[in-house]
Amino acid sequence: MNLCEIVQARLAPDEKCLVCIDGVDGSKLAVSLAIVERRGDRALFIFNNQRVPPVRGSDLSLQKVYPVDLDLKCLAAHEHNISIQSGKDNLKFDIPRNPSTHDFFVQLKLAKDLYSQSAGFGLPASFSWLDKYRDQLSKESNSNPFANDIFDPLGYMKINESGPKKTAASKSKSLILPKSGSNNSLNSLTVSRERSPHRKKSPSRTKVKSTIAKSASKESLDDLDSNSEIVETLGEIQKQFGLAVGVPPKENFKPGTARDTLIEYFLHDRESEFTDIQHLSVFCGTWNVNGKLPPDSILEWLSVDTEPPDIYVIGFQELDLSNQAYIFSDSQKEVVWQEKVEECLHPKGRYREVKLIRLVGVMLLVYIKEEYYSHVRHADCDMVATGILGVMGNKGGVSVRIQIHNTSICFVNCHLAAHQDEIERRNQDYRDIEFKLRFKQFLPPLTIREHDIVFWIGDMNYRISDLDINEIKDLIAASRYKELVMFDQLTKQLGKTDVFRGYSEQAIKFQPTYKYDTGTDDWDTSEKCRTPAWCDRVLYKGRGIEPKVYRFHPVLKISDHKPVSSLFKVEIKVVDPKRCKKVYEDVNKMLDRLENDYLPQVELDHREFFFGEVKFIESQQKDLTVMNTGQVPVTYEFINKLDDRNFSKPWLKVGPNKSVIVPGNKVVISMEVYIDKNNVGDLNSGKDTLSDILVLHLHGGKDFFISFLFLLLNDVSTVYGTYVPSSFGCSVEALVQMHGPIREVPVATLLDLEQPGSLSKVDVAATGGRLYSVPKEIWRMVDHIWRYGRHQDDLFQQPGLDMEVQQIRDCLDTGSPDLLPGSIHSVAEALLLFLESLPEPVIPFPFYQSCLECVNNYLLCKQIILKIPECHRNLFHYLISFFRELLSNAEHNNLSIKSLASMVGEIILRAPPSMSSNASRQLRKSEDLKRAAFVYHFLTSEDYDE
Repeated sequence: MNLCEIVQARLAPDEKCLVCIDGVDGSKLAVSLAIVERRGDRALFIFNNQRVPPVRGSDLSLQKVYPVDLDLKCLAAHEHNISIQSGKDNLKFDIPRNPSTHDFFVQLKLAKDLYSQSAGFGLPASFSWLDKYRDQLSKESNSNPFANDIFDPLGYMKINESGPKKTAASKSKSLILPKSGSNNSLNSLTVSRERSPHRKKSPSRTKVKSTIAKSASKESLDDLDSNSEIVETLGEIQKQFGLAVGVPPKENFKPGTARDTLIEYFLHDRESEFTDIQHLSVFCGTWNVNGKLPPDSILEWLSVDTEPPDIYVIGFQELDLSNQAYIFSDSQKEVVWQEKVEECLHPKGRYREVKLIRLVGVMLLVYIKEEYYSHVRHADCDMVATGILGVMGNKGGVSVRIQIHNTSICFVNCHLAAHQDEIERRNQDYRDIEFKLRFKQFLPPLTIREHDIVFWIGDMNYRISDLDINEIKDLIAASRYKELVMFDQLTKQLGKTDVFRGYSEQAIKFQPTYKYDTGTDDWDTSEKCRTPAWCDRVLYKGRGIEPKVYRFHPVLKISDHKPVSSLFKVEIKVVDPKRCKKVYEDVNKMLDRLENDYLPQVELDHREFFFGEVKFIESQQKDLTVMNTGQVPVTYEFINKLDDRNFSKPWLKVGPNKSVIVPGNKVVISMEVYIDKNNVGDLNSGKDTLSDILVLHLHGGKDFFISFLFLLLNDVSTVYGTYVPSSFGCSVEALVQMHGPIREVPVATLLDLEQPGSLSKVDVAATGGRLYSVPKEIWRMVDHIWRYGRHQDDLFQQPGLDMEVQQIRDCLDTGSPDLLPGSIHSVAEALLLFLESLPEPVIPFPFYQSCLECVNNYLLCKQIILKIPECHRNLFHYLISFFRELLSNAEHNNLSIKSLASMVGEIILRAPPSMSSNASRQLRKSEDLKRAAFVYHFLTSEDYDE
């Protein structure tokens, strides 16, 4: 292993060692200096080498860690000596003169340049991800040097016979209420604010507000007060042991074996033996406000109950309908609505904000009573856009998760696809949100289903079907809701399909919440005359949930929707430390006996997996069953093969990739093959193959090897499975040379066409052949949209159906039928997916930076287009002409120039992979705006010609 790989073993999975060099410090001790990157931020790590040269991660002992910011300086006395200065520290090192040292200085300079650029945008990096390393160094510097010789669980937990001691909490892993009088920095990622019934607006409101906006990031963590009391929960004990799900184990935790996972498993299994139940009330409210500003008061929605709820979960949809909301992340309406919410929280309660997150018009706010705030930990949030290609945020979901004592709760707010007949698109939106939402503060990231309790609210847009509108209104007038709800699209599916599987809903005893004439209680009298429907819903899942009330609030009339609220009483598990200590000791004694007597043994029902035809964007799944046939619990996990960064190839998804199996039980592991836009190009070009071997490792036992065998279509060997090449993922150069459908092209010919420079070798005059000006597949989709859909409402704003996109793929790849199947929305999404799947985008990667640099000058933009290869230039002009024609029909299709420029710019002007992975969030935002501006020139210029 090289030095970078050794350092990587000491880092979290989302952290990457870019370069590492060895050297000698001022005390003549061997050291290693590494630059580590995480999500665009870079830091300098300095390790003491316990062995020279180091051969594994345990040979390195962390000495110092510094953020690479403006405070860090690297001075060279001469070519072999450097001085690292940061704050009061001034460290000197002797370093070798070799290529790695040169790379080290290049990366250090690049890191400082990136930080300066981010700071220039007003959002310098917080480097909160370094807190865990600083805490580690702080503890090591104050700890007993002999403490690591014997593992003392009670001392490690800070628990004695008299109960828990006060201790400082780790800044990166808990959300603790600051003590009154504490002075929280405005640089903290989560701002906590008190609220009283008569609170006045602070003169520093704007400044505090900018801090809150930072907390809405799905990548944020929560700052803590170091003087807070320890939270007495099983999760806290597990965290102290390094056992909590998704939390990296402590560096000095012993033992570091499968025993850790087993302890966690058995503690969870016996949780009822050391937990008590506490009841909290949860208010869930949802309202589609139709882009309107708040009324004078919303007390009639948020404060109608006699007693204040313990937790508020408040969701909005269509908060901001302006075109700018789709392009820019800031919205003034977010500020106005949040102020109104805080003004109208129950006057008998005092609340703290936990999280705020917004995706365009979908916003979720979570508040908790001040008295419970100190028990909230691991707050995190995420968002998923379900608009076309997942890049338009007009529809989608946002989520916040927290842990209170020992109970994890997830809150989801969504806005699903509209229109009466789009039930399958709504179902697809739900599946996308449920599958893609990930809480990335945890390793591995947590999913929605991995929570004890889930509340799912929002404008779900399910309608009442199979009834005439007059019959519906008659049933409403008679308050016969029990009969009417049987025709509700969501009610028909709950408990019968995979849609919201496991969720429940209180009985609906109020009239539909949509659609009203704004400002009235009258049903829609517009030309469309929408059918009344219960679009706005509150669902829940989990044990210990007691629904109390479910209602709507017709007194609020600013929108075409009425707000809805629901009240619940939930059971929260609170740990008794003394009983937990007893169970922990019992578990350890049991494991001691088992480890002395038995070895792990399992049986696998398959060692090889053979798939049929594997197609682009068409998932295939098979299951692997692992049975524990031994006498002891078994911990398994899939491990990386030698020199591989991941245990499987990117087109293969495996889960669960790690688990515990008790004797006599089994685990079913899902093996899913899915080829998407990110890997189809490598498969078409032959850079990657559909074959893989997984290593299933038993802790304390042997390894099993699992094979995945595929062969390309048309291969003369025995076929166990076939990858079906697709025009999606082929290069522009190959596509313009391909006269027939790709399914008729021999694999060897396809590989030749995908070779770099293949187009330059074609002598059209000599061969009598011809080249297409643009790929025929793109021409077919553009022609279809122009003929049948240029007047389609919400064109390029509404996603298509997965099944129809797959049918369009087959039609393009086989050449039949002549007419593309599916809706116009599906064809539009297929066109964008085709462009996004090009290995080299319409404007090739080498021209990306030049395009961004000239966005303020249209003439320079045109000159760059003249420099790109001819086949790419032809395609660019063809697409721009097509989109300009669509914009000329904007009165019918509702296309907006700005939103179209943003969407098209993101697809045809993509950042090179190396740049996109290292860019900071602020830099990516700036680049998004520049891409949109580049395309905007060509869409709007009056002197545009091809």
